[in-house]
Amino acid sequence: MNSRTHTRRQRKGPSAFYKVFSALVLIAIIAGSSIYGTAFYKAHNMLSGTQVTLEDDPTVEPTRFDKEDTESFLILGTDLSPKQKEKGQYGRSDVMIVVVLNKKEKQTTMLSIPRDSYVNIDYTGYNIPYGKTGLDQDKITHAHYFGSMDESNPYNGMRVATDTVENLVGLEIDHVVTLNFQGFVDMINAIGGVEIDVKFPFETIKHTTAKETIVISEGRQKLTGEEALAYVRNRYDDPRGDIGRGQRQMEVINAVLEQSLGTSLINNYDKVLKAVGDNMETTLGPNDYMRLIEDVGALQNTVQYQLTGEGARAADGHFYYFLNEPLLEEVRYRVQQADAGNPVEPMTDTELESYTLDPSGVTYEAQ
Repeated sequence: MNSRTHTRRQRKGPSAFYKVFSALVLIAIIAGSSIYGTAFYKAHNMLSGTQVTLEDDPTVEPTRFDKEDTESFLILGTDLSPKQKEKGQYGRSDVMIVVVLNKKEKQTTMLSIPRDSYVNIDYTGYNIPYGKTGLDQDKITHAHYFGSMDESNPYNGMRVATDTVENLVGLEIDHVVTLNFQGFVDMINAIGGVEIDVKFPFETIKHTTAKETIVISEGRQKLTGEEALAYVRNRYDDPRGDIGRGQRQMEVINAVLEQSLGTSLINNYDKVLKAVGDNMETTLGPNDYMRLIEDVGALQNTVQYQLTGEGARAADGHFYYFLNEPLLEEVRYRVQQADAGNPVEPMTDTELESYTLDPSGVTYEAQ
């Protein structure tokens, strides 16, 4: 895979991880429901309907994680709506986030994986067309897409994506959460929008149609779901580049959590539950949420890592994102330390630059 052209060779920031917002909000929902009894029963019924099983053996161990210091999650943000799924279409995982909840240290570690990362995907044992058999090298977003084509299990896309991430990060994933674009939009709208101080004006098209334009001005304002989605996805108008995009994402995360833990969540409970229930699939069950209530405080102490590298068009004509291998190894080690129950520190700008500025760090091989 060393053969490549440089016509589009460029640095590319990590995929936006806005789908994790809804995962964090979901935990906040359950925390709130433990206080409001009636709302809890509604949440319990809704969450039961979102639970799926990835393994062939559906044995459930409700107390498995009760004494564990950590739990790991894979958050998949897909471009597939429920209607598209009903029509037999397949979705790509545009967002892939590994989250480690360290209950002992009250710390949450997040790792963002770029959607175009060139990785090894193992299709062994799956019945997938287009010659996808055995070990393949491709964009990591295609693990979910092609995995879904084996319809012997409706959640094979989640299975292949999870296996691929586990092999990349060297971590066993405990829980998987899949949420689509519309889920994020509906969630923000359900809590009445989010108050954001927009640092620069911009305009873009809606995620559902190119016929409508979203225009956002500079200054403090309340954003709707569509506007908030556009705000966190914007990559080109921010003078701070990818650093600015990461800051905007965290700004929206904090605003969503703050409002979800306040009266806006309780006042719009039914709408929030519908937003989640219509757009989410997860291996988590109601008992898992009850267990996680005590650990919501870990969300206030987050450490974020993001894989970087270099984008290039390969000999096959496709564009891939080739990961910086030394940085991958360092981030992999830190995430594994977090999963082992140890506190971790964020990478400093100096540390990150020591990897990103080293041209030998990108070998253009699948990881």
